[in-house]
Amino acid sequence: MSPFDPLLFKMLGTRALAHARLGHFDEAAEWAVKAAARLNAYANILAIAAHCLALAGRQREASAYTLTIHAMLPDYRTTDFLDAFRFTKEVEVMFRSLSGQIGMA
Repeated sequence: MSPFDPLLFKMLGTRALAHARLGHFDEAAEWAVKAAARLNAYANILAIAAHCLALAGRQREASAYTLTIHAMLPDYRTTDFLDAFRFTKEVEVMFRSLSGQIGMA
């Protein structure tokens, strides 16, 4: 994949979600931050970063992403994030449990 690919952020975000689902939270956070750093990353990609960072125990960074999301979309919540993807019930519960910690309840 080219570093100039306009959809690279989606591949990086997908990798982050895969690591999160496997319980590899530090790796998930690293890939999510890479995805969110891409110029064309949008709210759902930033939400991947916020949630994965929270899973890795990096609440301050997660909250910073939440602030960025809310600057773009003030009403964006974890429910919006979950509606954008198809997760198992277990993974959905995992992400939902973080919503209060990162300001997306």
